[in-house]
Amino acid sequence: MRNRAEEDYIKAIYELTVERNIELIKTNELSERFNYTDQSVNEMIKRLDAKKLVTFYPYRGVELTQKGKNIAIKMIRAHRLWEVFLTMKLGFSWESVHEDAEMLEHASSDELLNKLDTYLGNPQYCQHGNPIPNFKGKSAQTYHDTMLEVKIGDSFEIVRVLDVKELLIYLNEQKIRLYDQFLVIDKDEFNHLMTIENKTQKLVLSYKTAKMIFIKKI
Repeated sequence: MRNRAEEDYIKAIYELTVERNIELIKTNELSERFNYTDQSVNEMIKRLDAKKLVTFYPYRGVELTQKGKNIAIKMIRAHRLWEVFLTMKLGFSWESVHEDAEMLEHASSDELLNKLDTYLGNPQYCQHGNPIPNFKGKSAQTYHDTMLEVKIGDSFEIVRVLDVKELLIYLNEQKIRLYDQFLVIDKDEFNHLMTIENKTQKLVLSYKTAKMIFIKKI
């Protein structure tokens, strides 16, 4: 039997590796993710390793086994489908939906998820731009390029943002939405600021914000 804490770790490892397009993550990254002590994280990794859900490589990092990946994909599928449902059908905002989706994901059968997926029209992405795995575990493309990687004169479309509440509230205040398109006007490397604009507004964003926004060049 797995408990919720174990499932949360498995999902976090999957998200960190897929979102960053890397194979291994360091245990201290999990400590930062959950705000837990290194000792607490190490104890959980040992438990998951004993259950054949992860493989731990001393001094290198940790990765999910295929068994662990299968569990993670189901959890992520559930979480993101519930986020779509809660925002599209119940009017939740994208910054307030996470906690409820987090609870629902742990109590969703495969049958329920498949019916929810069909009801929602088989969405490929959640409202944060994260791909939703289908019932076979296959996902649409994950976008990895951040806004920091564009140059002056580049045009881009926002396709994914980190699910960080403070970021989402800030984007609301700036009237920035997923799939908005912008042109890069200036990049101030010294002050870590960049200026972007479209037909309706001109904005100055910090590099801290820009690195949490993922784009597709157009």
